[in-house]
Amino acid sequence: MFQNRSSTFNLLSLLLLLLTVLTLICYLTVLVSPHVFFNPFPPPRRATDTPAPTATSTATPGLPPTFTPTLSPTITPTSRPTQTRTPTNTPTVTPTWPPTPSATPRATRSPWPFTCEVTYRRPEYGNPWSGVAGTVQDLDGNPLPGFYVRSEGAGLNPPAVQAGADPRYNSIYGSEAAWEQAFNPNNYQAMEIRVQLFNDTPDPSGSFRAVSETITVQLGGYASTSLGFFVCTLNWEEYR
Repeated sequence: MFQNRSSTFNLLSLLLLLLTVLTLICYLTVLVSPHVFFNPFPPPRRATDTPAPTATSTATPGLPPTFTPTLSPTITPTSRPTQTRTPTNTPTVTPTWPPTPSATPRATRSPWPFTCEVTYRRPEYGNPWSGVAGTVQDLDGNPLPGFYVRSEGAGLNPPAVQAGADPRYNSIYGSEAAWEQAFNPNNYQAMEIRVQLFNDTPDPSGSFRAVSETITVQLGGYASTSLGFFVCTLNWEEYR
């Protein structure tokens, strides 16, 4: 029994020796020819190992030929003499005096005779105050003095002022139809003011008719919004 075990060990030793020799042979083969088929990690081939592709000439496409036309001399035929016509009397236009301009109607901006637009600005004086001011003009920007402005707010209901009646306001606001109404002449104050434009002449009943809608402004209580400035523009060319 001991002899059988010894034979088995001898056989395994011989097999291990053969495997060792075979491994050495494989290593030597890989060392000599690294690109052998059983080398799992062959080195990359150098550029000289692969044949360089033969350069082929590539035909460069040329532009298609263009045709340049050659101008040939043209013969201008000699015109034959033509008979000259006898001048005839041309009727002249008789001007009409005075000329009558053709009126171009303008689009109606509002059902009211005037449209008032308001912007907020700083008062024109050095001292702080709060109120409203403005001008009245026609469609071309020409001043229309005489119209009355009614304003109320902040618990006050002052009398109506007439546009253009005070030369000081006309000079300050650059219009012959300027007006102004102070509601706090000594300080900036946040308040709500309602403004409406009225006709410059009374009706037969003696009352003045409103010619614009009522515009409400909200003064902010600081310099840049303490003056509500109105520009009331006529909407109808023929108004009376």
